[in-house]
Amino acid sequence: MEWLLFTYWLPPEPSRKRVFIWRQLKKIGALSTEGASWLLPKTESLLAAMSETKHIVEEMGGIANLYIASHLDEAQEQRAIARFRQERDNEYNQIKTECYKALKHIEREYQAKEFNFEEIEELEGDLEKIKRWFAEAKKRDFWEVHSRNDLEKLIGEVEARIAAFTQKTYDEIVKPAE
Repeated sequence: MEWLLFTYWLPPEPSRKRVFIWRQLKKIGALSTEGASWLLPKTESLLAAMSETKHIVEEMGGIANLYIASHLDEAQEQRAIARFRQERDNEYNQIKTECYKALKHIEREYQAKEFNFEEIEELEGDLEKIKRWFAEAKKRDFWEVHSRNDLEKLIGEVEARIAAFTQKTYDEIVKPAE
């Protein structure tokens, strides 16, 4: 398997430049290794993303290096893959927490009989954030972590509960007026 290994240096000030690059690397799904390097499996899309990040670092007055590593020993490779999986699993668990919050929110609205358009908009906004986050996390899930399928089902459940709440709201508001 081939890997991308990225190293960079930026001046300490302003720190916003270093924070920006750190956020870019995390968004791409790069794994911080011991020291100042970042690791990714080599794919054409990740190579392009890392090349762009390298260019940005250089435009910011820094130094960046992008290497293609064609050999990690078996233990290094397995350790790296395990860390990638753990990061995605952690991220999926955070998204799962947001799904459970949305389900609790729906339940509270049912109990309080708060059937109104504003609640529907808020719930749909929460669902869209969850879906965007999940879509971004899937791009970083290079080894298809098992919890991904469970999360997909949970997002479907949130979607179904919002649809049911929307129908109930319609029934409560529109049908009595008819």
